[in-house]
Amino acid sequence: MKFSRLTEKTGQSERRDVMNCRTAEGMVNGYINHELSLKELEEFLDHIQTCSSCYDELETYFIVHEAMQLDDNDSGSVMDFKRLLEQDIRKSRRYIRKKKLGRFSVGVLLCILIVALAAFMGYVVMQMIRII
Repeated sequence: MKFSRLTEKTGQSERRDVMNCRTAEGMVNGYINHELSLKELEEFLDHIQTCSSCYDELETYFIVHEAMQLDDNDSGSVMDFKRLLEQDIRKSRRYIRKKKLGRFSVGVLLCILIVALAAFMGYVVMQMIRII
């Protein structure tokens, strides 16, 4: 999954984790069925954003999946599957941002709690020193 690539600006090689097409294609059903972890989802979305071949593969599977979900009652309706996919991708990006913000918020709250606890302990120690 790692490979070197040339950067556009400097022409120098940089080492990065970049998802390859084979890995992305293997994640298409996981994406459609909402089974990817947060990290997998983010990497997958980043890849399909820059790889038209994998995006087309996702689009094909997504359309088939959505068409199979239609009831017989919906057979007369016209569905814009491409728009549905775009909405689903935006929804997934919002989900990622929301989860990251939640994790960040928990981290900040823990830091504040630790600082408050340390300040309280310092106050208690100072009071005990005063008594002695």
